[in-house]
Amino acid sequence: MTEPRGSLREARLPAWTLLASVSVLIGLVIGGASYRDSRQLIEQSQERARTALADGLKVALSDLLVISDYAGMESRLEQAMADPSLASAVVTDRAGKVLVHLRRERPEAEAILQFEPARITPPATQPTGSRRSGSLSIRWSAIDAGVEPLGWLQLRIWSSSTDMVLALLARQYLVLGGLATVLVGTLLVSAKQTLRRQNRKRELLYLKEKAELEHRALSDPLTGVWNRLGVEQQLQRLLAQPLSAPQRQVAVCMIDLDDFKPVNDSYGHAVGDQVLVAVTRRLRGFLRKDDILGRLGGDEFILIFHGCADPQICRKLATRIVIGLKAPFFFDGLQVRIGASIGIALNATDPSEPMQSLLGRADQAMYVAKHGGKGLLIIAEAHAPSPRDETSERLAIGHTADSAP
Repeated sequence: MTEPRGSLREARLPAWTLLASVSVLIGLVIGGASYRDSRQLIEQSQERARTALADGLKVALSDLLVISDYAGMESRLEQAMADPSLASAVVTDRAGKVLVHLRRERPEAEAILQFEPARITPPATQPTGSRRSGSLSIRWSAIDAGVEPLGWLQLRIWSSSTDMVLALLARQYLVLGGLATVLVGTLLVSAKQTLRRQNRKRELLYLKEKAELEHRALSDPLTGVWNRLGVEQQLQRLLAQPLSAPQRQVAVCMIDLDDFKPVNDSYGHAVGDQVLVAVTRRLRGFLRKDDILGRLGGDEFILIFHGCADPQICRKLATRIVIGLKAPFFFDGLQVRIGASIGIALNATDPSEPMQSLLGRADQAMYVAKHGGKGLLIIAEAHAPSPRDETSERLAIGHTADSAP
């Protein structure tokens, strides 16, 4: 069987979707790395500047601290507070007693000498670098003139405009990163949903085309009813029911058209094909729901009545077929008359009878009916003899023979 055109193949994400997602992610990584490197460079530069300021103050304050020149220390701190980024400058002795304390409330305000607190706790060890506390950077430096520190210098420095720009950029980067993540996620989810819909459509198309191909393989191309293989599959489905199921009791009617060959010889195969199609339409009119109709080839048809266990009812149904097919067919002013000979086999007495045996008995009965006269129908007894012995057939099933009026 040829593979359907819409064969099921899993669809993949479009290349542009993957490319866009990867590009956004790469941009985020590069942007994050660039921001991190830039921030490190700026912070290192700021730290060097704070270190230089603290070192310069320590040198100037160490001598003043030795001689306890508080006025000189105040003057030196006032000079340092000319830098508006300094929020406060404190000098303590080694125990943490505040000797000089200058502070301003805001960058543009004047530095004022403070007297509170009187003591602060210096660090236990020499600190390295600044420690951030909110918007301020706090830096402790030991003031020494030898091995032990003479006192401590504490500088509190406001965040510069550069720090604020970096913080703003960090927030913007986080927002952009979040938006980009949402965008990529939405894009991928949307693409995935689209792929699922496409895969579902392909699956439905595949199943539809597969069913169509299977139906074609099991159908007669001229009449559209089941072919021999299709009939056998449908009959096998009925016979697969439990032995007690009514559907398992079937009547197989083999139908051979009478006087069909002269129609082909006289009017050609085109008219013969029209007759076969018209016969199929009439036979459909005798079907009940779930009955099976098929064409075995040439002018042979098969009709299977399910749930039919009574030979008399089956005879009545078959008689209607014989009578119905005797009515003339008309094609563009042409009148064609044919008939039908029917052989019937029922499995009511032996529901476990194999399918091929049942078909063989119906075929035997049709063989006898065909050679016994036109318009004849014969119901085969169970275990009928071989059709090669015509005399035996007539003795076995001649009593059930019936000819339509």
